[in-house]
Amino acid sequence: MEVSKSQKIVKVLGILDIIAAVLCIIAAVGMFGVSGVGMVNEEIATNSDMQQGVAIFIVMGIIVLASGVVDLLEGIFALRAAKDASKVKPLWIFAIIGVVLGVMALLTGIVNGGENVLSNVFTLVINCFMFYLANNIKKQAK
Repeated sequence: MEVSKSQKIVKVLGILDIIAAVLCIIAAVGMFGVSGVGMVNEEIATNSDMQQGVAIFIVMGIIVLASGVVDLLEGIFALRAAKDASKVKPLWIFAIIGVVLGVMALLTGIVNGGENVLSNVFTLVINCFMFYLANNIKKQAK
């Protein structure tokens, strides 16, 4: 069975997703570590502004960890779909999840001042492209 162009591109994007996922998970663990160190500091225990900062850091760590897990699963399923077109359904589902998370990140970025809008748009475009490729592979598998 010959591998289609969509499967080749999905394989490359899957590898990049796995690399990004590992970096996200490392960043999330780092955020949890910094938050833990911050929580045991006496100065932070008495300052409510610093406590809010630590809480925000923990929430951001949870969000980055969730994003890393979704990216990791999407990457794994992308590599599976790149080998066998009949195994594209999980990739298709995680591509939809990625698009939804990308739209939410873009809207949140716009509401919060638009600092990372270009990055969010790029991420959304990549997620939409992965969904498009998953659809192509799904049609090919039929």
